[in-house]
Parts: sequence; structure tokens; C-alpha cells
Amino acid sequence: MPSQHRDSPWQSWMVAAALVVGGLGCFAAGVAWISRSLFQDMERELRRADVHRLVLRTAESTPLATDRLGAPLTSSFLTLRAHDGAAEGGRVDFDLTVQGPLGRGVLQARVTYTPETWTLRRLVLDPDEGPPVELPAGGSTPVPPAD
Repeated sequence: MPSQHRDSPWQSWMVAAALVVGGLGCFAAGVAWISRSLFQDMERELRRADVHRLVLRTAESTPLATDRLGAPLTSSFLTLRAHDGAAEGGRVDFDLTVQGPLGRGVLQARVTYTPETWTLRRLVLDPDEGPPVELPAGGSTPVPPAD
């Protein structure tokens, strides 16, 4: 009598576990891709509206920043930390990596927006050397018309 081949119970559990892990991995990758797409859109909008320049100009006009980093300041990276809002307005928190003749640091900015303007609400300089310092925040820049 020929012997029958039987699947091990562990084989079917391993297949099921592989399918579940693979499905969760695909779901996580999709969520990460969507989140990154939203962040890239907001980063692009911040640059298009020159909000990063508003932050740079504000920091350069503050002796607390120029004493630590010097002037002029140049920026390299803009990193979005948080975005909360809708078409009628909201809030965006981002970091702007900056460098001046005397040093480097990160400007941590909080801006609010309406359909008409971007307004700087909070600005903190976190230099590579020394403790973070709160800078006076203020100023606005108009929202440019849609392309």
C-alpha cells in the first residue's frame, strides 16, 4: 500500500503567518508612502510661498541668532515635523537647518496659515554648540496664487 504524504500542521501555520506578515508589511509601506507624499506636498508649498525665507530673515534680524551663528544665514534642509489644518487655515511645524559664518544650527519654526497669509508664530534656534534659545517671532508672507 502506497504511503500518503501529509502536510505538517506547522507548514500551514507558517504559510498563514507569512501571508499575515506580508499583508501587514504592504499596509505599513502604503501608509508610509501616503504620509511622505503629504509631507512632500507641504514642504514644497512652504518653499513656494517663501516661508523658509521669512524664518531666515527673522532669525538674521535677531542679535540672539547672529551672535551665535553670524550673518548671512543659509539654509540647506527643511524637515516637516507636524501639519494640522484644512483649506481655511492651520498650523505647520518644521525645522530648517541653517549655517552662518560662526556656526550651524536648526531653526524650529511654527507657522500658521490662512488662505491669504503665512504667519510666523514661534521660532527657536537650536545651535550645534550651546543651549536652544527662543527668538522673537513675527511677520507674515502672502500665500502665492495657485499655479
